[in-house]
Amino acid sequence: MTHLEPSDGIDLEKDLDGASMQKLIALGNQRTFSPNQHLYRQGDPASQIFVLLSGSVKATSTHAHGFDTLLKIHRPGSLLGLSALRSRGVRDANGIAIEKIQTTSFSSEVFLKVLEEDAALGIMLVRVLLRRQQQLHARIRAILGNSVEQRLADVILELSAEAAGTGDSAFTEVAITHEDLASLVISRRQYVTGILRTFVSRGLVVTARKRIVVIDREGLRRIADA
Repeated sequence: MTHLEPSDGIDLEKDLDGASMQKLIALGNQRTFSPNQHLYRQGDPASQIFVLLSGSVKATSTHAHGFDTLLKIHRPGSLLGLSALRSRGVRDANGIAIEKIQTTSFSSEVFLKVLEEDAALGIMLVRVLLRRQQQLHARIRAILGNSVEQRLADVILELSAEAAGTGDSAFTEVAITHEDLASLVISRRQYVTGILRTFVSRGLVVTARKRIVVIDREGLRRIADA
């Protein structure tokens, strides 16, 4: 069951460039996870950091009453499990494979040692953390100032730009459920489904099971920026 409340944003940009990816891949062990399999669970001791090589992962927070909030959707090139860098680290979220994924993982001790020796990777990590903080602030501003329709249009645009790589593709397919979209825009699934039907009737998107295809990017942008 999903509890709809503010979360800390969608992780849409790649954390790592190609050179950084290769450095970190060489440190760890590759592993494949099946759809809906946990990489880690909230509250567990945190010792491993992951680099997502393929597929997508969602970070969720489980509340005391059993409700889940969707926090992030990670794409290939993302760093996962950074809570392991804390002293006596404990997982503050769940990491769940949305589809079949491949990762490489290594201990926090190994990662810290590499950061000490490689200034470029250290700067990269600072930028990752700053970007995630900016995403949190932007999400809060949107929740406070924009309608659900505006937030939904903006989230679909950002997800489709990530899926397209450059964001220039005319038609881009986004793999996401209505429930996850509702959590990301802080609304109810039924309301989000209704807005999506409106978007379909206006020729902005086409929907299928767990899929949204963006047809009119400029039309969505006008709604998001209204």
